[in-house]
Amino acid sequence: MPFYKKAYNKQHEVYYPRAVVQGKPVETETIAKDLAKISTVSNSDVQAVLGDIAGVIHARMSQGKSVHIKGLGYFRYTLATTGVKNLEDFDFAKQVKAVRVEFVPEREKITSGTYSRALVDSEQLEWIEINPAEEEVESIVEEILDVTTGKTDGTLTRKGMAKISGKGLYLLGADGVGNGAVQFYGELIPTQVVETVTLFAMNDDKTIVFQVPEDLAEGKYRITLETYYSGSDTPLEEVKVIECPEVTLV
Repeated sequence: MPFYKKAYNKQHEVYYPRAVVQGKPVETETIAKDLAKISTVSNSDVQAVLGDIAGVIHARMSQGKSVHIKGLGYFRYTLATTGVKNLEDFDFAKQVKAVRVEFVPEREKITSGTYSRALVDSEQLEWIEINPAEEEVESIVEEILDVTTGKTDGTLTRKGMAKISGKGLYLLGADGVGNGAVQFYGELIPTQVVETVTLFAMNDDKTIVFQVPEDLAEGKYRITLETYYSGSDTPLEEVKVIECPEVTLV
């Protein structure tokens, strides 16, 4: 069941319902397992195909085509642009502000003469109003600062202090009392944690300050923040993983 909350628009002074996404995204592995359960294809085969689908769709859309996935819908590129009054001032590169992907759900004509849309009308959606106290806080990493050098270019000094800034960053343990963790992943085995930090000089919603492990070798690392922080006094049931920009230890 999808969730919504009451929101307020200050400009128009109106209240309106806003859809709310709860929890972390459902990852490819889970979708693959779900598909494997309802088909004769193995989980590993499904994951292999799903892993390649983005590149295949991109290649076809790059040819100026729209891509139709039967039963799902259509994908195509669109442009977010600004306009000019005079044709001689037209400049494609300057006027294009962003390239976006538009998705249009597939439609199917039903007996009443109207159309149903894939994902939206395939079954009745029961919208549930979420309790503000239960709504998960959005977590975003905005900057990583090397306190030792004052740099924010992605380099961190080993044994020096690092400061991660953003929102919804409070690192909380599953017990609701202890700390969450900063996990370092190396280049050799990107899925293997090589170092875990659980002691912090500062740990709140906007700022995490900790000492970069001294025993890590120089090089590039992926960092994630792991927390059970929900934005309320009740911890999440499952850990939330917050991805950080890649860093280089020096």
